Amino acid sequence: MADIRPEGGALMLPTEYNDGLPPDFEIAEQPTRTYRLRFDGYPSTGMLTGQEAMRQAVFLALQTERFRHAIYSWNYGVELETLFGEGITPYLQVRIRRAIEGALLADDRITQVDGFSFARTGRERLAVTFTVHSTQGDFSASYELEGGAVT
Repeated sequence: MADIRPEGGALMLPTEYNDGLPPDFEIAEQPTRTYRLRFDGYPSTGMLTGQEAMRQAVFLALQTERFRHAIYSWNYGVELETLFGEGITPYLQVRIRRAIEGALLADDRITQVDGFSFARTGRERLAVTFTVHSTQGDFSASYELEGGAVT
């Protein structure tokens, strides 16, 4: 491999990333603040902060199928559509748990998702409850898989 040094012998590429500026700043965590959304047909008004904003973020991530809408990043949403039509088995429960964890842990405000429990609520329905650990506190969340999970 050829040496990239000019005639003077100094490298052309920087080897030190100190620009001489004093480190007189601290990186501050931005507050979790978002618009309040309503899903009951009434206009959405106001803002949410803290844990309520995190609950809404979890709800929206689990209601959005990953890779389906071009407006969202490929890191956003959940991949559960491929599980429709599969029988309710322990294997399906593991795949649902992994899909939910993957969807929620993509958000850097969420540190852990655990405490999964599964309950059959109908012939083709499976209710999943779990605990979300976030920078805004811990809370319980749920998701209902319906329309295809069969016996």
